[in-house]
Amino acid sequence: MYKSYIGNEIKKREEEILKFDSSFEINENGLYYTVENKKGVFGYAYILPRENEYILKNIFIKKEKRYSSYGTNLLFFIINKKLNRKKIVVEDPKNIALFLKKYGFKFIGNNLYVYDVSEDRETRKRESRKVVLTSIVWNIILAITKISAGIFGKSRALLADGFNSLSDVATSTGIFLGLHFSNVPEDEDHPFGHEKIESVIGVIMGILMIVTAFELGRDGIKALFNREIDSKPEMITICFAGFSAIVKYFMYKQKMNYGIKSENSALIADAKDSRNDVFSSLGVILGIFLSIYVNPIFDIIISILVSILIFKEGLSVIFETTDTILDKQDTELLDEIKKYIYENTNIENVHDMVMRKSGNKVFLQFHIRIPGETTVYEAHKISDDLEASIMQDFKNIKSVDIHLDCLMH
Repeated sequence: MYKSYIGNEIKKREEEILKFDSSFEINENGLYYTVENKKGVFGYAYILPRENEYILKNIFIKKEKRYSSYGTNLLFFIINKKLNRKKIVVEDPKNIALFLKKYGFKFIGNNLYVYDVSEDRETRKRESRKVVLTSIVWNIILAITKISAGIFGKSRALLADGFNSLSDVATSTGIFLGLHFSNVPEDEDHPFGHEKIESVIGVIMGILMIVTAFELGRDGIKALFNREIDSKPEMITICFAGFSAIVKYFMYKQKMNYGIKSENSALIADAKDSRNDVFSSLGVILGIFLSIYVNPIFDIIISILVSILIFKEGLSVIFETTDTILDKQDTELLDEIKKYIYENTNIENVHDMVMRKSGNKVFLQFHIRIPGETTVYEAHKISDDLEASIMQDFKNIKSVDIHLDCLMH
């Protein structure tokens, strides 16, 4: 749980902080951010506003709580706050220089490190688009080569795997469009943003994948029953399937690494799909080997299995996207958030919690009860800090709307 304090407000936490940082000082012009739970404060950061930037004066985590990402999360909590000054500057960082470099601060000379909030967001957008565009290009190359090699090399299994790569082109295109629309700002007509266009595109892609799977599966079954199994696949088709497995593995590593780094769940999901495609291509290699050295029927059987895989993926895309359109409640996520609130705050009653999704972003709303003697200012701070903390620790949550009820004694 993260909390913010203005100037002398931090005095109520001074005694706790001094226990683990004896150099702690209060500046009435400073902005203070703490990380704490029911047991008390165990970390803080202190910044000073200055013209068009903020000066990060200190960030300190209790010794026994270090190496658990609390410092990192506290830093990004500050960065993700709606700061009206775009830059965060660290003067004379001493022993945290490596920490700052790791998380995007740039050394500009004179022992100064600067983090440009707007520049970092633009960089993340560009890198995400680059990763997805690379995926689209490689899937197009794989689709063309495998479909061509499948036709001329007489391998139905490789042909089906080529169409599987073609469906991956559609999936990656949907992710690319989702990245674009997720960065289009909300407007008067679309107060919840434009991410749901991703779900509409997803349904269309899912239908296309099912149609493709049906046609491939039907042709395979027809060939099986009509005993169209005279020709063996050419040995060269194994090379194309192996090339596909290698490319898919490196695509998986690239998307997974960047997905984790940028906390992009869509890229992580696409990376897992690329990993599954590695096994699909390896299965095709096995099928071609068996077709050449045992019986040509194995090539047809593998092609049918690949078509079933495409059909399954198509259904999965449709179910996932329609759940988003219909605002299906993720009870596991809601229970996790309730647990987070109860474990990290003194709030004793959370109720009427509901969510809606737009793309992979979640809009959350719920009620909490607070004591009747709480001032409007204190109530607003409780709500504001809780909103910001939830959005920091649950990355897909885009907005939190909290209704305050009076706690009845």
